Amino acid sequence: MQYQFIHSQNELDNFIERIAKANVLAIDTEFMRRRTLYPEVALLQIYDGQSLGLIDPTLELEFEGLFELLANEDVVKVIHSPSEDIEVFQKFAGFVPSPMFDTQFALLLLGYGNCVGFANMVKLLLDVEIDKSESRTNWLQRPLTQQQLDYAASDVFYLLPCFEILLPKITDKNWFEIVAQESALVARKRAHRLPDEELYKEVKNAWQLKSRDLAVLQVMAAWRQNKAEAKNLALSHVLKEHNMIEIAKRRPTSITSLRNIPGVEPMEVNRYGKDILACVEQGKAIAEHECPERLKRLVDFPEYKKALKNIKHALTDVAKKHDLPFEVLASKKQMNQIISWKWKKSDEQRRQQERPDLFQPWRSDYIGDALNDWKASD
Repeated sequence: MQYQFIHSQNELDNFIERIAKANVLAIDTEFMRRRTLYPEVALLQIYDGQSLGLIDPTLELEFEGLFELLANEDVVKVIHSPSEDIEVFQKFAGFVPSPMFDTQFALLLLGYGNCVGFANMVKLLLDVEIDKSESRTNWLQRPLTQQQLDYAASDVFYLLPCFEILLPKITDKNWFEIVAQESALVARKRAHRLPDEELYKEVKNAWQLKSRDLAVLQVMAAWRQNKAEAKNLALSHVLKEHNMIEIAKRRPTSITSLRNIPGVEPMEVNRYGKDILACVEQGKAIAEHECPERLKRLVDFPEYKKALKNIKHALTDVAKKHDLPFEVLASKKQMNQIISWKWKKSDEQRRQQERPDLFQPWRSDYIGDALNDWKASD
C-alpha cells in the first residue's frame, strides 16, 4: 500500500491534478472530539484507485481546488458510515461532498444487517483483517506516527474495492439513487438546527416538568446551545441535561442555592452560575399564559399503539412489494416522527421544520399513498 502524506501546497496541487479525472473517490476523515461541540478535523484521506493522499488540514493551505473536486456532482464520493464525516466537512469546508455512496447503508440495503463496521465489511467482502488499534489515537498530535498514517491510509485503500463489489449489486436493483439520496438526507439533518425556542423539547425527561418549569428550561436550553456554539464546547461541558431538569424544577435564586442542587457540579456554577440564575429569572418572569404547555409523550396518547401498528403494517406491505429490507424503509423512530408530525405539531411548526424522513425522497417515492392519512396539511 503506497500513499503520500501531503503537507505542502505544491504537494496538494500535484495530488489534485493527478486525481482530477477520477469518476470515483474513496474519502475518509480523522478528527478529534474531546470537549468540543464541533469535530476538530485532523486528516483527510482520498484515494482514486491509483493515487492515495493523506492531507494535513491543520496547515495553512489553499483547499479550494480540493473542495471544487469534492463538490463535483459527476464524481461519486465513497464513504463508510458518513454521519460524522458529514459534520467534519460542514464545519471545515462549509459544504458536504456530493453525491455520496455510503457503503454501510449499501450493505444494509443488500441484507447484510445494520451497522456493519468498516473492519467487518473488509473482512466480509475482501477477506482481509485490518488493524483497528489506532482508532482511538490522538489524531491532532504532530508528527503523526507511521502506525497512524498506515491506519489512515488503509481506511480508503480498502474502501474502494469494497465499493466496487457493492456497486453492481446495488445497480442491478436500481438502488444507486436510494444510496445517494439517503446520504443527502443525513447531510440535511446534520445541518438542521432547531430554533432556540424549540430546543428544550429535546432535553431528556423534559416531559416530567410543569409548565412554569418548562419556561425556565426553554430559556436555559437556548442559552446553553448558544454558549456551546460560541465557545465550541460540547453541550455537556456547559451544563449537563439532568442538571438542567433539576434547576428548572427548583428555580434557585442564589449561587448558594444553585450549588446545593444535587448533581450540579462546582465547575458549572463557577463558570456559568450567574448566567444560569439569569435564565431562571427570565423564565420565572414569563407570563403564565405564555409558558409552554406540558410535553406529552407519544405513549401518553391512547391511540398510539394502534397507530404505530397500522403504520408498520402498511409499510411492511410496501417493503415486500419493492423487495426492500423493512429496517431500511422505516425504523421505529421514523414511524414515530410521522405520528408526532400529525398529532403534536401545529401547521406553523410543520412549515418551519424538516419534514419526517418517510415524507422525503427516496422513501416517499416508494411509499406513495400508503401513508396519506398521516400527511397533515402544511
